[in-house]
Amino acid sequence: MTKKDRNIDQAGTQMPRGFSHKRVPVILAILLFLSLATGVFVVSEKTAQKSLMGFPNFADSSFVLTDQNGNLRSNADFFGQPIALFFGFTYCPDVCPTTLMSLANSIDALGDDSVDADRLQVIFVSVDAERDTPEQMRDYLTLFEMDVVGLTGDKQALADSRAAFGAFAKKIEGKDGYFSYDHSAAVYLYRPDGGFAGTIVFNESKEFIREKLLSLLK
Repeated sequence: MTKKDRNIDQAGTQMPRGFSHKRVPVILAILLFLSLATGVFVVSEKTAQKSLMGFPNFADSSFVLTDQNGNLRSNADFFGQPIALFFGFTYCPDVCPTTLMSLANSIDALGDDSVDADRLQVIFVSVDAERDTPEQMRDYLTLFEMDVVGLTGDKQALADSRAAFGAFAKKIEGKDGYFSYDHSAAVYLYRPDGGFAGTIVFNESKEFIREKLLSLLK
């Protein structure tokens, strides 16, 4: 058999020099992966767009709660401001302090870059009607060096506020009367016009947090 013959397959079709049948599964796998990745990206983008459209304007998410100074506050008090809204409780061992500290650090970093980050209104809404009194909220929030409004109220008022924003909280009973909460861990972001601008997820990188906050402050 000549060298030329060796480059012809059994069906008589001449194959490209250096071609190997072993490469076919690899090439097909790569093409399949790229196709699936593209599909996932398209679906994710469409889902994100639908999610943004599905969230009501901040002006339509009504609530009346008590702040850490004992004053009644409603959603109307925050119209026209970029908002970072978070649901949690002062006895939270990890998610809440970590999230609030991340926001405080990001706001400081933006300020260091000459961004007027003080325009951002951080709102911390309690899910714990039993323990989070205005005084408890005030003492807790002084631990974070940023302008944050803490809101609390009775059980029904807090449940209504969560419903208005599509957040959730579930009481988890522990031993010896101790209890905790499983709750929404995302920070809800709103533009000054009240439009929903996305979320910051728990333990998101500081670079992503910075860019998301910066987009609200432009």
